[in-house]
Amino acid sequence: MLRNKVPVLFLFAASHLLILPDLFSQGPKKIRTIVVDAGHGGTKDPGATGQYENSLRSKEKDITLAISLKLVEELQKQLPDVKIVPTRTTDIYQDPREKARIANEAKGDLFLCIHADSGPLKQGRRQIGTRTVTRYRVSGKGRKKKKTPYQVVEPVYEYFKLPLTRNGTSVWIFAAHKTSDKLKAIMDGDENFEIEANGVDSLESNFDFSTPEGKIIAGIYAKRYQERSDRLATMVNEEVETTGRQALGVSQRQKGIWVLQATNMPAILVETGFINNPEDERYLNSEKGQQELAEVIAKAVKRYKEQVESLNNNPKPANNGPGSNGNAAEKNKPEPALEAIEKRPVKDSKVIEVKSNKIKVDLFDDGDIDNDIVSVYFNNVLVVDKRSLTAQAHSFTINLVPGKTNELVLVAENLGSIPPNTALMIITEGTGRHEVRLSADMKNNASIRFELKNNN
Repeated sequence: MLRNKVPVLFLFAASHLLILPDLFSQGPKKIRTIVVDAGHGGTKDPGATGQYENSLRSKEKDITLAISLKLVEELQKQLPDVKIVPTRTTDIYQDPREKARIANEAKGDLFLCIHADSGPLKQGRRQIGTRTVTRYRVSGKGRKKKKTPYQVVEPVYEYFKLPLTRNGTSVWIFAAHKTSDKLKAIMDGDENFEIEANGVDSLESNFDFSTPEGKIIAGIYAKRYQERSDRLATMVNEEVETTGRQALGVSQRQKGIWVLQATNMPAILVETGFINNPEDERYLNSEKGQQELAEVIAKAVKRYKEQVESLNNNPKPANNGPGSNGNAAEKNKPEPALEAIEKRPVKDSKVIEVKSNKIKVDLFDDGDIDNDIVSVYFNNVLVVDKRSLTAQAHSFTINLVPGKTNELVLVAENLGSIPPNTALMIITEGTGRHEVRLSADMKNNASIRFELKNNN
């Protein structure tokens, strides 16, 4: 059905660290472009076909095209300010690479892939008559061996394929446990990748995705789009449920959805129904069914768009709980310097054993980039002052003091757009490397305590 590729946008600083000014910002401020893909197409790739006895002999390519065209029209109606880009509008074959190229060159903010499901069919048989056949009875041995013919009547059967009993609509996203495959593709520098430096095509890249820094960037990339894809897929499933139709939930396919890995944007694949189930096949071929599916998908996309743009443009104020006084600005006002450490307890604490007293720390936002701002103290000394976290590392070095408790404290200066304030710290000491995820808010800090072992 489909395969594997992920384009990556990046720009190099003089220090050869990866900087992604657009890709890892807060996400799209607005959903401006949506790509709709009708799965399969042309004589080369008809997709699944109706094969059970008395089926309509439907071809998946025809159903997906009909639904996709209605979806494009519905999206244009419900979201007139959004550009809708179909990958195909006629019965043509497109290599999955071509579909991904269309989506990526259109700079899509969402990729909606329309398919129809199938499944293995069991074989049935029934008797349609009888026939008389001649058989032989053998008697005697050697030269006296004799064959005596006799007649028997035996049944005649015809064989046919039984229809599937399963029906319903399911939504698929790129598999979480396949992330390592996706990252491997990124790190291997597949020749099909689009490598762009500051918007200009580049023939080669000196950036090594096998380095710890490269793995971090690739990991954030995959996680970011998977979470957004899952959010949209869940909304589609919820809208399908409102129709009374069987909604089979959101799943993560282990293999075969190449375009979901190849598109540089949140992407979902909707298996609209089972083409080899009689009820579903009739539904998928009907104007009513096709229109209903187009409308529910469009409605889910509209909800997703409103949610994303609301999160980006209207950060949530902090909630200090019932009974608190003062306006929102006063509630969120950060305490002076060490006061934030003294007044706020540490609720999220990690302990790391290290062998070197010189520690490098790379500080990132964890998950969605939502304008989290933090300060960091090492042994009560300010080392990071009100820094906005992004997918680009903010790096600093600390020197542990033998014989005493060495503690790095993370203080939330706000809650960002999506509370709580979350940070990813990559701790490097000698040949050792640790990934630590911390969570803080306006009442609680987070910390890492270092236990220095075998210090010379």
